[in-house]
Amino acid sequence: MKIFDARDEYKKNKELRVEDVRALQEWVEKEPHMPPISECLLIAFMQSCYWSMEQTKAAIEKFVTWRAAWPDLFAALDHHLKSIDQHLLTILPMESKKSYRLLYYKLMIPDSARFIATDLVKLMDMVVAMDVMEKGPYGGLILVCDLTDYDSASILKLRGTESRRFLKYLQEAVPVRVKAIHYIIPGKHLELIITLVKPFLNRTLLGKLHFHDSYEALCKRISQVELPKEFGGKKPTLKQLHENMKRSLAENVDFIKDVEKLVANEALRDRSNLSVDSELGLGVGAQGSFRKFNVE
Repeated sequence: MKIFDARDEYKKNKELRVEDVRALQEWVEKEPHMPPISECLLIAFMQSCYWSMEQTKAAIEKFVTWRAAWPDLFAALDHHLKSIDQHLLTILPMESKKSYRLLYYKLMIPDSARFIATDLVKLMDMVVAMDVMEKGPYGGLILVCDLTDYDSASILKLRGTESRRFLKYLQEAVPVRVKAIHYIIPGKHLELIITLVKPFLNRTLLGKLHFHDSYEALCKRISQVELPKEFGGKKPTLKQLHENMKRSLAENVDFIKDVEKLVANEALRDRSNLSVDSELGLGVGAQGSFRKFNVE
């Protein structure tokens, strides 16, 4: 996979300054627990954090710390390629909003018996990482999650620690600007999904959360042209999108393995770093010593 060219980003974005990225590189190098982080990924984090150095450092810290603390979500990503037949998850350019991209999700094989929530999280992580590093930073990401084929058993499998952690990761650590989340879900399951999602979204993203009972309702918010052909859009069919997703993942296993290495080494963390706090999965003990604990 060809990674985006950092030089192009410096030319396109007046807010992106070489000296800021160099300062981030120096910070990463001085933090013993940090893995090597490429210039391109640092640029993606800066753009997603609206060029704030403080917010960028916080997002990077959460990104590497949570990925290390939650191996059930972020380790052995390539081993889960076997589960991708059940899910379609793809990111597409938007025609109506030129600087935005649309993340589209749909269950391809409705079978709650084989549904595993962690597999879905791993798939989303792989797809988003590949898209950001190939296409480069963009204005915003709009999520459309089609849950019309979910039954109650599948939704209940989402109501676990893994889903809560991923929602936190999506909001605070992924190097993209999430602009809206749209769920398409029948009314009988609406209360279940609201119970799952709303308690774990911050106030900003709650205002960007929308529920729809049909594609017709969704199209009042998003132009129909952005959708797959089956729903009157100009994008490829569900089958074509699914095959493209599977092929892309299979061709980029080496990149996925590199992403797995972006984790903090807690054995090397500077324990005098007082900026580490409970949000990062680390807490200060009674005598000032650090201890590890779970973030829910």
